[in-house]
Amino acid sequence: MTPYPIRLRRPKPEDAAVVCDLVIACDVEDFGSPDFDLGELLDMWSGFDLQHNVWVAENAGGQIVGYAFLEEDSEEKLFSYGFVLPSARGTGVGTALLTAIESRADELAATSGRHKRLQNVVPTLREDAQTLLRTRGFVPVRLFKRMSIRLEAAPAAPDLPAGITLAPFLPGVDEQDLYAAYIEAFADHWDFAVPGFDTWAEQIDRPSFRPEWWLIARGRDGDIAGFALGRMREDTLYLNQIGVRRSCRGQGLGLALLQTAFHKAYAAGQPSISLGVDTSNPSGAFRLYEKAGMRAVYEVTVAEKTVQPGSPA
Repeated sequence: MTPYPIRLRRPKPEDAAVVCDLVIACDVEDFGSPDFDLGELLDMWSGFDLQHNVWVAENAGGQIVGYAFLEEDSEEKLFSYGFVLPSARGTGVGTALLTAIESRADELAATSGRHKRLQNVVPTLREDAQTLLRTRGFVPVRLFKRMSIRLEAAPAAPDLPAGITLAPFLPGVDEQDLYAAYIEAFADHWDFAVPGFDTWAEQIDRPSFRPEWWLIARGRDGDIAGFALGRMREDTLYLNQIGVRRSCRGQGLGLALLQTAFHKAYAAGQPSISLGVDTSNPSGAFRLYEKAGMRAVYEVTVAEKTVQPGSPA
């Protein structure tokens, strides 16, 4: 397709519905079905620096045809993602958005005086997007799969390990204990960076947060042994994180947490469950989810480049 004039600007609140529709159109084109809704977009925007780290791209007619964001995950790592309306692909929108992301990464590296690892995510099967990243110096570093299941009948009751009890998260009570359990459970995961407590706790303040979809498993001593933290999106329960403390692994707790989430979702009349998983996760999570009956529906590639202070991104 022939490139056309593109204008990048910062998003405004009234852009949210259009941007959401754009992301959904990309999901349908790239993966066959949507994996996003307006509530999730608003959750994300509530934690983003919209004036510096988020862009929308407009064509000459003022139509929003692209969207991208950058997250400052840690002092060292920057995470980014871009979306181009399927009908506008091949017109330079993706290149313009990636250039903006790289320029922002260069600013952050210069301001901090230290190098940054800039990551970007693209659908693995999108050869055009993969090629663009390669030409800009990005190297693939990890693969993640989206896994899902739709329950056609009531699932079997979970088989909890001896001494384990499950209960919903209690706001104002469980935050500190869960934060500590989260850090321990994910410490050996790829590229894990310990967030500050306040940063981690921001998810509890998001508009879509519902404590009933956060499951806490406690051992006989009352300490948190594991957790499954979910968010209901329309008719799908999306499990953001499932974690088991190292000392509690090997007892079937991860599977029991997953089965409990299945059971609760089905009982609520919402039988679809979805999650993302690192295919190289050392805990064997991918095999666990397959054992529970989940199947991979698509894959994305995380690519990375290093941005040095004082040098172009």
